[in-house]
Amino acid sequence: MNELPRGHVVKAYVEIDPALGHCERICVFLDGAGWIEFTGVTLGDDGFILPNKLGCACTIVDISDRHWSLADYEIEFASSYSREGVFYAKRIRQVQSI
Repeated sequence: MNELPRGHVVKAYVEIDPALGHCERICVFLDGAGWIEFTGVTLGDDGFILPNKLGCACTIVDISDRHWSLADYEIEFASSYSREGVFYAKRIRQVQSI
């Protein structure tokens, strides 16, 4: 995926490994882009916070030039002025459905 998807968050899906209490993947449905799957997720100190309110813009930034071992993408919701809800992912891809 060369161009990073963009759009407004319409739906969200979070998958958690109950044994580890770790977020396995996050999927968001962006209008105009469809389902985007984030894996290799690193959450902030506050965990995963759904955007307030659904329908806000989602920005995906390629941060691979920072050479972080845990993440190549930063995902931020337009409502994340306080940086709540910002999370990081190692991989992203568009999927047809979840």
